[in-house]
Amino acid sequence: IDLFVGILELVSEFAKIISFTFRLFGNVFAGAVLLFVMTFLVPFFVPLPFYGLEVFVGFMQAFVFAILTLIFMSMAVVGHGPDGDHH
Repeated sequence: IDLFVGILELVSEFAKIISFTFRLFGNVFAGAVLLFVMTFLVPFFVPLPFYGLEVFVGFMQAFVFAILTLIFMSMAVVGHGPDGDHH
C-alpha cells in the first residue's frame, strides 16, 4: 500500500504543475486575444490603457507563480517523519 500512496503522491505533484501551467497559459492567451480584438476594432489610442493593464497583469501573474513555486518547493523539502521538524 505504501507503493500505491507514493505513486499517488507523485501523480498529485505533476497534476499541480500541469494545472498551474494550463491556468497561466489560459490567462496569458486570453489577454493576448483581448488585446488583438481591441486593436482590430479600435486601432488608435483606445487600446493603449489595455496594453498597460496587460503588462501589469503579466507582472502580477509572474509574481504569483513565483510565490506558489516557492511555497510548493518549501513544502516538498520539509520532512514528514517523527524527526521531520528538526533541521
